[in-house]
Amino acid sequence: MDKDDNSLKASGKEYVRPITYSDIAKELGVSKMTVSLAMRNHPRISESTRIRVQKKASEMNYQSDPMLTALSSYRSMTKEKPLTAELAWINFNADPDELKRHEVFKRYWNGATATARQFGFKLEEFKTSAIPLERMNHIFKARGIRGILLAPVLHNAVSPAELNEFPWNDYSTVRFGDSLSFLRVDSVSSAQIFNVIMTFDQILGKGYERIGYVGEYDRRHLFSAGYLWAQQALPPSQHLTPLFWRKDGSADKLPMLKQWMNQQTPDAIISGDAQLFPLLKKLKYRIPEDVGLAGLTKHDSPINAGVDQNPEEIGRIAVRALVAQLNENRFGIAPAQKEILVEGQWFDGSMLPSKV
Repeated sequence: MDKDDNSLKASGKEYVRPITYSDIAKELGVSKMTVSLAMRNHPRISESTRIRVQKKASEMNYQSDPMLTALSSYRSMTKEKPLTAELAWINFNADPDELKRHEVFKRYWNGATATARQFGFKLEEFKTSAIPLERMNHIFKARGIRGILLAPVLHNAVSPAELNEFPWNDYSTVRFGDSLSFLRVDSVSSAQIFNVIMTFDQILGKGYERIGYVGEYDRRHLFSAGYLWAQQALPPSQHLTPLFWRKDGSADKLPMLKQWMNQQTPDAIISGDAQLFPLLKKLKYRIPEDVGLAGLTKHDSPINAGVDQNPEEIGRIAVRALVAQLNENRFGIAPAQKEILVEGQWFDGSMLPSKV
């Protein structure tokens, strides 16, 4: 009985056999390994071959097997692989070394580097203070780099005009946070609203009643939004007005804090500002006897109670998101960007003892 190579007959029913890499390789006259690498956008495969293989796979209605994909992913994550390709970490800061002087951002890098290595990539830092973006593009093309992580920018050092000439459509890109929010690519951030609401609830549970918020005002930051929402659980008499610093640092914080403390009379304060603790000490407030403190980052802050933002996990997830883009052939600016929010974890400390 004759039967087509891609079909099977049993019990009077015909089943179509799924297209495999071997089928695509036979059609194109290339090896199965070439097809496999091309479908994964491996840098060892030339651009023309990658396009030809992926076009033929589409014409043949190739569909990946989700069970095999899961198995392959498991095997990939459980064995050490040689570094065969590179991902770029672009640092836009005028003083690029300042970024890693912040412990939280150094941990972004550590988490991203370790996860890139698991996938067989080397993560390399490129600094715009040393190499212009136009030159970077030539380097990336020469070295087969197609995935980019955009590091946080600390002082608004980048304008949209500076990035317009870069060919983002040739790359898969993920950014950290919102410092480059005008570039509409997928991003990974700490879950700021969740973290503040969690902090507020922890403080309430410890018996505090007048919970204040102190921090910089920045439309890209959502900490204060979480604080204002969390306050709605309390009667209006316990709602405190937040204290916002000017981001440009032009205002003298000490008299502003003194006036706010006298007007709002908090018994606990939520803040991500490392300066708050020394300022309160200058005003002769005793911590925690007069006021308790909860910080919004475990790192880079003298406040020893509050939120651990899980920065290593943020770095790990950013690389996974980038590798997923590469595997799915997603390059350039997407019509709708995706934002991944990583929840933090609470940690107790002596600056916020329980009153219960």
